Amino acid sequence: MKKLSVIIATVLFSFGVANTALAQAGQGSGINHGAALVGGVGGSTSGNNNNEASHGVNISIPTVTLVDVEGTDGEAGTINLTPDITNLEAGSAVDFSNATNKSLWLNYTSIVEDKKTRNITAAISSELHSGVSLKLLAGSISSGKGSVGESAGEITLTKTAQNLVTAIGSCYTETGNGKGHQLNYTLDMDNEKYTNLKAESYEITVTYTITD
Repeated sequence: MKKLSVIIATVLFSFGVANTALAQAGQGSGINHGAALVGGVGGSTSGNNNNEASHGVNISIPTVTLVDVEGTDGEAGTINLTPDITNLEAGSAVDFSNATNKSLWLNYTSIVEDKKTRNITAAISSELHSGVSLKLLAGSISSGKGSVGESAGEITLTKTAQNLVTAIGSCYTETGNGKGHQLNYTLDMDNEKYTNLKAESYEITVTYTITD
């Protein structure tokens, strides 16, 4: 977490007081001795005692780029995507589009430099089996303050990072499940490549990155 940095420069005030030297007249008996007085009786003071004072303050606002994915129980864990074959009839293709998940939310905090914006990209750790694809849509912003981003529409995830949310300025979405952008995952299958399907389980990782 980055915090606002406030550097306060203090100025040392120096108060000067004039030295006063006193000399007393010489004393004698029957002889008139000369007497010298140095500095004036009572002395004097000088300095910068005015009716106002000031010092400098340096304020530094950092750039901030924070992104997080939140689930119903806090930090996002692993989600499961499996086609529902409960009512599948013999001779029918498995409908992969019913393998969906909408339980995760994208949160972020951003402070940008003047006239700059950021994007959030998404990528997967490895390519899926031939014919199978994982689609992702960041829903419209549900909460937040400032120049929050806009959904780039549905993308098909690959190992190459793609824009998911764009035009992010200085803003925050608020934190937690139900805040920011809802993440909509959907499996898809190219029926022309049905022969490549294999019954197995495998795990991939989706990485979100907030970039300049």
